[in-house]
Amino acid sequence: MTTIFERIIAGELSASFVHQDARCVAFMDINPVTRGHVLVVPRRAVATLDQLDALTRAHLWETANRIGRAQRQGLGSRAQHLLVNDGKAASQTVPHVHIHVIPRYGSDTLHTLARLAWHITTITIPRRETPERRGKLEAAAAEIRSAL
Repeated sequence: MTTIFERIIAGELSASFVHQDARCVAFMDINPVTRGHVLVVPRRAVATLDQLDALTRAHLWETANRIGRAQRQGLGSRAQHLLVNDGKAASQTVPHVHIHVIPRYGSDTLHTLARLAWHITTITIPRRETPERRGKLEAAAAEIRSAL
């Protein structure tokens, strides 16, 4: 079974990329919890972190750290949530390792919690992509890329 992330990495589906290298890619979440929400995904399709070699696992975390720094510099975020649902029993919806790097802007707790709950519902009821939504993702991706 091919995951949506494998299709994005293969170029079959559009995505707003922030970073790409030999080990991983980072792109904007199509249903962001906050502005600038990025997914860091290994090119190798495995479901859980323990299935990755140590170098790739470390590289993912270093990339997530760099993305967080770029979110602070490029988008003005004040902090980040780094989130991994490591396996189906941990509510992982795409069976492909990924790290959510969710920027936080301060005084946004209630809004972020509501958006996080909403984000979970988009898994069962996906939203249609529109040019306006893609444009917002591309704009945030460009700001993060320039800060990398």
